[in-house]
Amino acid sequence: MEVFFTTLNLVLLVTLAAIYVQLYRDLPNKYTASLLVLSLALLLYAGTSNPVVHNVFGFHPRPNIGAFVFLPDFFIGLAILVLLYQSQT
Repeated sequence: MEVFFTTLNLVLLVTLAAIYVQLYRDLPNKYTASLLVLSLALLLYAGTSNPVVHNVFGFHPRPNIGAFVFLPDFFIGLAILVLLYQSQT
């Protein structure tokens, strides 16, 4: 489940970052720059929290503690969906 949610978050954040880059090109100001920085920070989080990335670089996986392993990624995914929805309206 964690691999699914972190990968989904990564895909959604790439989309969100592309939208914010376009928005910043059209309207360069501090607010759109901060949205772009926020999406890039979340993109880095999603990339580094993916268990596949941990295995590729040889790090030990996090201990399996049930639903608490993927719940933070699920909630971040919900926040990303809200940002995507807000950027489309």
